[in-house]
Amino acid sequence: MGKLIKNHWARLIILTASTYQILASIQGFFWPKLFWDFLTTNLDPCVRPIPILQIVNLLLGLLGVCWEYPLPLFTTAATGARLSHNHNHSNNHHNANSTSKEGGVHKHSTSTASAGSSSQPSRFDTLAAAMHRSIEARLVVYPLSSLAAFLLYQGTNAGFYYLIGMGIYFWAFSEGEVVMGVPWTLPKRGKAMVRAQSRV
Repeated sequence: MGKLIKNHWARLIILTASTYQILASIQGFFWPKLFWDFLTTNLDPCVRPIPILQIVNLLLGLLGVCWEYPLPLFTTAATGARLSHNHNHSNNHHNANSTSKEGGVHKHSTSTASAGSSSQPSRFDTLAAAMHRSIEARLVVYPLSSLAAFLLYQGTNAGFYYLIGMGIYFWAFSEGEVVMGVPWTLPKRGKAMVRAQSRV
């Protein structure tokens, strides 16, 4: 029986929460109402006449969908950063072996290193890749999304979904799970690990 991948489960729940948040914010533009207006009316200017809270919920919901679906911008950046890292690692390993065998290959190693450095991903690609694969960043941003959803009358259900998704993401983080660069994929295990597990 397969093992439950908690970050995949949490991703589905957050996708549900963010989609619900988007729909709730759109409804809030037509029927502006705070959930907590039975306690105080001091926050009413956040929903009317300027729909500040609705806009915040809409933007956070779109962020959640783009982050978890995710957009090709994030996946391409994550995959490119991983491939660049693997390429540079293999180049360094090859250069070290070549230098140890021959003393006259310094020029070839320099040219290979310069070619590898020219294919480095941009700073934005590196940031997008780190954001896509970071569970810690999710645990920082999603509480804000949950709070904004709880303030809006139509978004309380989304706030509860966010809480459940964050709990499962924290569970995944505590067990050392990682979010892969390509969505819905699993970390590839080495042959030695597979053989060791098959013996058990």
